[in-house]
Amino acid sequence: MQWHLLSENVPKSWEDLAKILLNNRHITDEDEFFNSRNPIDFSAEELGLDPDSLQQAKERILEAKEKKQKVLVFGDYDADGISATAILWKTLYKMGVDAMPFIPHREKHGYGLTWAALQEIYSKSLPDLLITVDTGIVAHKAVQELQEKGVEVIITDHHQPDDSFPSALTVVHSTKICGAAVAWALVREFSEEEAKNNLDLVALATVTDLMSLKGINRAFVKHGLEVMNNNQRPGLLALKQIAGLADKKINSMHLGFVIGPRINAMGRMSYAMDALRLLCTNQKNRATELASLIDNTNGERQQLTEELFQLAHQQATAQKQEHIIIVHSPDFHEGIIGLIAGKLTERYAKPSIVISTHGDVAKASARSVPGVNITEIIRTAKDLLLEFGGHPMAAGFGFEHENLTTVIEHLLEQGRETIDPELLQKRLSLECLLPLDLVSVTLIDKIQSFAPFGQENAEPIFVVKDVRVSEIKQLGSQQQHLKLTLTDAGSNAQITGLAWGKGEMAETLQEGSLVNVAIVLQINEWRDKRNVQAIIKDLQQIEDF
Repeated sequence: MQWHLLSENVPKSWEDLAKILLNNRHITDEDEFFNSRNPIDFSAEELGLDPDSLQQAKERILEAKEKKQKVLVFGDYDADGISATAILWKTLYKMGVDAMPFIPHREKHGYGLTWAALQEIYSKSLPDLLITVDTGIVAHKAVQELQEKGVEVIITDHHQPDDSFPSALTVVHSTKICGAAVAWALVREFSEEEAKNNLDLVALATVTDLMSLKGINRAFVKHGLEVMNNNQRPGLLALKQIAGLADKKINSMHLGFVIGPRINAMGRMSYAMDALRLLCTNQKNRATELASLIDNTNGERQQLTEELFQLAHQQATAQKQEHIIIVHSPDFHEGIIGLIAGKLTERYAKPSIVISTHGDVAKASARSVPGVNITEIIRTAKDLLLEFGGHPMAAGFGFEHENLTTVIEHLLEQGRETIDPELLQKRLSLECLLPLDLVSVTLIDKIQSFAPFGQENAEPIFVVKDVRVSEIKQLGSQQQHLKLTLTDAGSNAQITGLAWGKGEMAETLQEGSLVNVAIVLQINEWRDKRNVQAIIKDLQQIEDF
C-alpha cells in the first residue's frame, strides 16, 4: 500500500497540528467549521434549493389539507429514503394531512417510480397528490403516467438529473445535500420545531448516503447528533440498545457502521417498511420488537455478504488488467450487490460493478474511487439501460439480461479509455508525521474537535516513525488480531496499538523490530480511566542495521 503524506510539516504542539489538519482539509473558514450554524438558519439558496419550488410545494400540500385530499409520500428503501419518508410523512400526519407512506419493495417493485410500484399504488387507492422523497428526478415516464391518471406530482430529490426535470407540478432538488435533507427543508416550511426535532434523521441519512462532511452537511450531522443524543425517539433508542450502544454517546462512526447498516439491511434483505415503522413509532414495546427484527435481518445480511463476496472475489482476480472490475452471477442477491461492490473496490482500489443476473432484468450496483465519476461512465450506456441513477461514487442500474455481454464490454472499454491508472493505486492518506511524545489524552480530545468524521473529513491517520515493537500479543478466537506495545527510542514514549485482522503479521514481526506505523488515535475508557491507544491501519518494517 502506498502511503501518501498530506503534509510534510511535523507538529511540535497542538496549534501546529491544528493548522496541518485545517490545511489538509482545505478549510479556510475556521469559525464556520468549528462553530457550525444550526441548519434551521440556512437559507434555501444555501441548501442549493429553489425557494419558489419550495413555496409551490408548500401551497399544494396546504391545498390538499384544506380539501381533504389523499397524499402519498413515495420514498426509497435505503437509509436516506427511509429517513426522508419518516421526516415528511410524520410531519404531514401531525398537520392533519390525509397522508400515507409508500416504500417500494426492492425485489417486487424495483428502484424508484417503476411500473410495478405504480400498479401497487393503483390497486389500493389513487392519491390526489404524490410526493417523492430521495427519488423521482429521472422518472419522466412515471410522472407523465401519473398526471394522465389525474395525480399531481411533487418531486423532492438530490440525485443527478437528466438534461431536464420530469414535468411534475414542481421539483424541489439539490445535489448539495442528501434526500432526507431536501425533505427536511420542505418540512421546515411548515414547522421549525418539527424540523429541529428531525435533525437526528437527517444526520443518519447524511452519513449513510456518504455526503461530504464539510460545510452544510457537517452542520446537519453535528447538530443532528446533538438531537439524537438528547432525543427520546423510541425506535433509535431500541436500536441503540440492541446494537450495544445504550450507554454510549452516538457519533458519526456509529451512524455509518452500526445504526445505518441495520436500517439499510431491511431494504436489502426484506421490506424497508419495517425500518420506517421503527423510526416513526411512539410505542416502546413496538420499537423493541422492530429493533430485534432489524438486528436479526442485519445478521443474515452480514453472513450472506461474506459468502457472496468470496464468489465475486474469484471472478475479480481474473480482471487485474482492467480499470473497472465487473462481476456477475444469478446467485448475487440484489439487495447486497452494492455491499459486494464496495468490498471489491476496497480490496482492489478500482471502481467495481456487481450484477445480479437472476431473472429477465439484470440489476447492477457500482462503487467508485476518488477521482472517477462512475455515474458518468455508466451514463454512456444509457441507451442499453432500463433504469439508472446515482452519484459520482455510487450508482445503480438495470438492463435486459440479453444485453449482459454488450453492457459489460461497453463499460470495460469506457474504463480503459477514460480512467487514469494513477487513480487506481491503493493509497493511504496520512495527515503528517507525529512525534510519539506529543500524543496524550488531551491531544486526542482536541483532535475530536474536528468531528464529525466522514467523507472529505476523514478521521485523521498519522505516521509514527522508527518505533520499537516492545511486546506482541495475538488476540481473538482465531488469533486474528494483534496487540502491540510500541516504544519511541528517543523519548521512551510508549503507546498500545491494536491491529484488527492483522494477526498473521505475528509470523514475521518480532519483539525488538523497528517499524513505521500508520495509526488512528483513540481513547480507551475502562473503569473510569482514560488511556491513549492507537488503531494500526498499516505497518512497515524497517531494516535495522
